[in-house]
Amino acid sequence: MNKLNFKYLFPNLFLFCICMNLTACSEKNSSGDNLQSGDEIISFEPDLNTLIRNPASGWTLYDDANDYVAQANTYWNQQGAAAEKYASIFYWRSRWSELEPEEGKYAWEHDENFKALIQGALDRGLKLAFRVYIDGQDNIHNGTPDFVREAGAKGYAVHKLWDPENENNNWTPYADDPVFQEKFGNFIRAFAKEFDNPEQVDFIDAYNLGWWGEGHHVQYLNNNNKFKVYQWITDLYAENFKNVLLVVNFGTEIGFEYEKRLAIDKHDFLTRRDGIGSYWFQDAEVNIINSLFPQKAFIAESCYWGGNSDSYQPWNTDPLYADKFKSWSDFYAQAYKDAIRGHANTLDLREATETRGWITHAKDLVKDFISNGGYRLTPIQIEYPASVQMGNTLSIKHTWRNSGVGVCPNNNKRWNYKYKVSFALLDPESHEIKQRITDENAEPSAWIKGTDKTYKTSESLIVPAGQYILAVAITDDTQNQKPGLNLAVKNGKFINDWLQIGTIQITK
Repeated sequence: MNKLNFKYLFPNLFLFCICMNLTACSEKNSSGDNLQSGDEIISFEPDLNTLIRNPASGWTLYDDANDYVAQANTYWNQQGAAAEKYASIFYWRSRWSELEPEEGKYAWEHDENFKALIQGALDRGLKLAFRVYIDGQDNIHNGTPDFVREAGAKGYAVHKLWDPENENNNWTPYADDPVFQEKFGNFIRAFAKEFDNPEQVDFIDAYNLGWWGEGHHVQYLNNNNKFKVYQWITDLYAENFKNVLLVVNFGTEIGFEYEKRLAIDKHDFLTRRDGIGSYWFQDAEVNIINSLFPQKAFIAESCYWGGNSDSYQPWNTDPLYADKFKSWSDFYAQAYKDAIRGHANTLDLREATETRGWITHAKDLVKDFISNGGYRLTPIQIEYPASVQMGNTLSIKHTWRNSGVGVCPNNNKRWNYKYKVSFALLDPESHEIKQRITDENAEPSAWIKGTDKTYKTSESLIVPAGQYILAVAITDDTQNQKPGLNLAVKNGKFINDWLQIGTIQITK
């Protein structure tokens, strides 16, 4: 039997203990960034289920007034529960003639029902979005106010809602008519003065010519003016909306080459597609969206609407899905699938009929889009020293995750990187911010599902000795650096919308 050789045992045991000690330190701080063994490592679990409202992200409720504008009390009685449980945005889509029935007389000043609809959304914590129809196709009224025609604008007849198919009893101006362009320009300037406010408005559709505002069947006095008109109207919106995100349908008769050149690239418009879950949203459209992602967020709208009973099947002429969809559940499943593969920031619950359909036939998908659609931002790990000497440098390492398939469009020129990752030292009693530390390199628009981003920031301390609460938020530079985005943190403790990380001791 071999005897123990103590000559070699004790040195090896000593080395073993050193290694074990180093291993323990690496569990406390595995960053490899010269942080000390006393550093705190705080992890947060993403909240994947709660409705977390953030700008330009989530489910959208509509008042889609190709017929009558909804009565505010009735609308919110029907949609109030969905607003509370599922939605983030209220999208008002209707006629220019509703917003300016008489020249210079605007609905937001004189129409009590319109004001009540808008206020009802804001009171329920929803942001606003708008599309303004110009064309009267399939509408109960002319899209363009009568005073435009009376001023001499030339136009043409289009089909009026509920009239026989062979009758065209609505009027629409030619898109290149100078009188129309003058009057519409005046309207957009007034509209922007009222609604270019990102505290209330998430996005504005910024083209809207043609049938349903989707860019189809636009008519001109001179067809050679097609591209000039597209440039005129996108320039008009861009020149007047400086702060709110602007959105443009792609796949119009203008063609993607010009849409990209004149709107998406030139003016940093986001993209939208009205028709997901249908033949009109296939791999070619997904490839276009993915070619722009993550630089551009995507606004998605389902193709089929107007019912929720399987006796009504509007997809029965769809070249791709007519034989595949047997029910609204089938359609909802495809619309959801398209939204996810297109990295959609938003999707439509739409009006009361469609909302009931989604909740009745596809409630799990409604919840799934809350979890997976848009963007959901979480600081999954933060490392910082438990104590720092007064006047020395505080270093913080932080890792972020986006659990949604979409993107925070912080890089858009109208937001201009206004959202910043900020840390705060809070007084433990008053919760007053004693020092704020902003990491200019941590960029929310770079956070994509499946790839966590890690940063390290350092700043000299200017606070006196004492104990402080360390907290984090994504702040808004345009709102005095107050927290601007809601974080998706499970069981997080928030102090005035700042997420509490832990305590830190500043020593003398």
